[in-house]
Amino acid sequence: MPPPAAVPGGTVLALVGPADDFAVLAERAARHDATCPVRLVAADGVLAAFVPTPFDCLGMRAARLRISAGLDVVVEAVGLAALARVAGADLQVPLALPALRWTLPSPPRTGWSVAGTLTVADLAARVAADTEEFRHRAAAVPPGRNASAAVAAIAGELWARPLAADHAARLAHAASYLGFLPDHDAADPVGARPGGDGPVTLRTAGPWRRLDTPLGVTLARASSSLGLLAGAGPGDSGEGPGRPA
Repeated sequence: MPPPAAVPGGTVLALVGPADDFAVLAERAARHDATCPVRLVAADGVLAAFVPTPFDCLGMRAARLRISAGLDVVVEAVGLAALARVAGADLQVPLALPALRWTLPSPPRTGWSVAGTLTVADLAARVAADTEEFRHRAAAVPPGRNASAAVAAIAGELWARPLAADHAARLAHAASYLGFLPDHDAADPVGARPGGDGPVTLRTAGPWRRLDTPLGVTLARASSSLGLLAGAGPGDSGEGPGRPA
């Protein structure tokens, strides 16, 4: 995928359904990082929105377009959220940010193979267990100059542990962080939506790994770190490794 282009705002994309899902994704991202960028890619009759997370993963929501369009642009999450909330099925693209705001590798559009299935309950249970272990181990880290690095190492170890089918647990944590686990975060007023315990599909494409949940997708490279949000450290909410829940 080529780098995003710096195009002016004002372009209107005609979606098959309402833009609510993009609003929720952007609101989630902006709540944790007020300057979070979103990459919007429209191609082959589909609009996809990608956001970074502190877990070396990308989050994605996609929707079909009523009218085919070509677009690849980086926008600010807060601007996208505001426009998507009032958009209905006609989403106005916010003013573009400089293309250099997005330097992350892009996952492939095609070539994905199913590697297995889980449930939302499986992911929620794993996130809860990791969070509890993180709290216990982080509390035992002695205070001092190296405490932050030690806590970060604990979080990184937990995220890197296997989830299933060569997929790392970081994908489940990113899904929870973005509200992709229905009912798991129902107390959260930002984008909390019921969705039952639907299936979660694990997919692979070369070095990339992907979780498809009922409410969104998380993606990461298996072979190397994406280097996402380098300044975001573990425990940024005080509730676990990089706010997994």
